[in-house]
Amino acid sequence: MRDRPLVSIIVPVYNVERYLNRCIKSIITQEYKELEIILVDDGSLDGCPLLCDKWAEQDKRIRVVHQANSGLSAARNTGLEMMSGEYIAFVDSDDYLDSRYVDSMLSAIISGKANMAICSICIEDNKSRISVDNHRIADEVAFVNSKYCLKRMHGNSSTDYVAAWNKLYSGKLWDTIRFPIGRLHEDESTIYKVIDNCDKVALVPQQLYHYVQNLGSIMHTDYSVRNLDRIEAWIQKLQYYQNARYRDLYAMTFNQITWDLARARQYLDWNDEIVHTRLREIFRQLHPFSFDVMIHVDGWRNSIRYIALCFCPFRFSSFKAVLSGLKK
Repeated sequence: MRDRPLVSIIVPVYNVERYLNRCIKSIITQEYKELEIILVDDGSLDGCPLLCDKWAEQDKRIRVVHQANSGLSAARNTGLEMMSGEYIAFVDSDDYLDSRYVDSMLSAIISGKANMAICSICIEDNKSRISVDNHRIADEVAFVNSKYCLKRMHGNSSTDYVAAWNKLYSGKLWDTIRFPIGRLHEDESTIYKVIDNCDKVALVPQQLYHYVQNLGSIMHTDYSVRNLDRIEAWIQKLQYYQNARYRDLYAMTFNQITWDLARARQYLDWNDEIVHTRLREIFRQLHPFSFDVMIHVDGWRNSIRYIALCFCPFRFSSFKAVLSGLKK
């Protein structure tokens, strides 16, 4: 009989042969040993499938599934369907963990009777550490409510709260939630719902998750039409926050949408057929105009921006530029 709870760690794997061994080693050498490690090979074209199978032969806690390439969301969802642990963590296969990751996070959850834990992250590039101090989320272990975390999804350290990784979750939080298939910014579409289901969240100050930025990945390249996925994710969040209980969060999210639409106007050709079609769908989701929606918008400038988005969306950036030039 198991004395301590089983923790499932889900690792989506796709064409990361260079980093995979480091990632898996950091998991199997965790101080906490009661682990179920699920490697989801998402149709990798390099040596990852063979590496996954070899690791499974060496450590019986590892389970491997090979599937046709379907994207990060689908790979994570496969892991969620397979997992049997009481707690869940996600690790990207080019990242790696401190050996205390699971033990420290689980201890915080249990001691504080929390639903999930979030740790500080250490951001690195492929060669060296980039930042340490800028990503310490607390000075000591702290316990906060879900609203605290939702607000910080809009701050300077938003990555700490938005990302699916650097967290340990009670498995029950994922009973009815899955990642959206075929979209970028899947965490933006998902994690706020998980956090909103929490009564208490533990903040762990140690930098236990090493986030390795691949500067050549799609998430770190120039603004493209696929970045519009983020705006659509924020619109979904906007609709979720429409409840009066989230009035301040609604305003924060609306500000994000207007900021990103301005970037889309700057970097994309709005006359391009594909871009125009995507934008029409985005504006459709913001329409029709509603006074009930507008009362959630913070300040008269944003009220005018909301009206502009509803009635003349393709001239929105012109309104934003004018308003930005006005003094309070």
